[in-house]
Amino acid sequence: MNDLELLDAYGPDAPGPSDAVLDATRARLLAAVPGRRPSPVRRRGLLMAGLGLAAAVAAGGVMIPRLTGPPAAPVAGPIRLVAATAPEFPYTLPGLGEAAFTADPGRPVIAVYPADDGSDVYLTSTDADHGKRFLGIGERDVEVGGRPGRILEPGDVIGGGPLLDLVWEHRDGVWLRLTGQGRYATAGALVDLAGRVEDKPQRLRFAVTAGLVPDGWELAAFKDENILMYRDPARPESEFRIQWTPRTEPLTRPEEIQGLERASTVTVRDRPADLFQATEFWMVQARLGDGSAFRLMTPRSFTSGQVLELAGSVRRPE
Repeated sequence: MNDLELLDAYGPDAPGPSDAVLDATRARLLAAVPGRRPSPVRRRGLLMAGLGLAAAVAAGGVMIPRLTGPPAAPVAGPIRLVAATAPEFPYTLPGLGEAAFTADPGRPVIAVYPADDGSDVYLTSTDADHGKRFLGIGERDVEVGGRPGRILEPGDVIGGGPLLDLVWEHRDGVWLRLTGQGRYATAGALVDLAGRVEDKPQRLRFAVTAGLVPDGWELAAFKDENILMYRDPARPESEFRIQWTPRTEPLTRPEEIQGLERASTVTVRDRPADLFQATEFWMVQARLGDGSAFRLMTPRSFTSGQVLELAGSVRRPE
């Protein structure tokens, strides 16, 4: 590679990394963290964009975010709590074992099929124009069951091997993306996998679930099965978050809460809990029947009654 090629590839005007590279690099870096269960989406920190968690402190293996970042934005209009639907991923890819799932704010859920030899596979929804290149450089057309698709070559992943992308029309107007590493980083392997994708929903399982959500709000992101974030799709800056921990100690001390106005002892599901009213958000810290604890944060535009009703709907899965 000569100097001009190096500048084009790595200089200030070089294109940014693709979604596939970001997904796979993140998975590989996090897989290197010791003491975690074997899943490529495990994450040690909770510094998730959009959660408003500006710093995190590790305590006994549980990450305790400090609430020094910007809190959730107020909600426009009245809030009505309704029964939450069980979140699902709409597709299944047979033959690769059990999937793990991850989702960042504003992005679709990714199903990750891990492999011991690093031949991981990622499946997610996308659009017809995803990854299109200038003059088609680095891509080529393929067919999947008679439907159009494109193979994309994102390049190498730091700490892992080469990977390859396949974007194809799964059914009329529905486009999906497969990313393969290792054994699956070939066009033939990806086309074969794409032909096996089924419209069979998979239930997303978390450490806790919310039985109620504001009407119209959707699950927007989750991390490590322990943090959930719901957002108003009409106003993505409006959100509420739940974090669960197996520890019985509170996740946050009052002196760590920015803009704290009042702290109260309340009851959530017949157990004592803490209700904090800050300048721009509410927080509830409560315990569940198995001794574990959770923290709920909502915008201040919720009423205290709605905050407690929402907290009362948080429960461990059956």
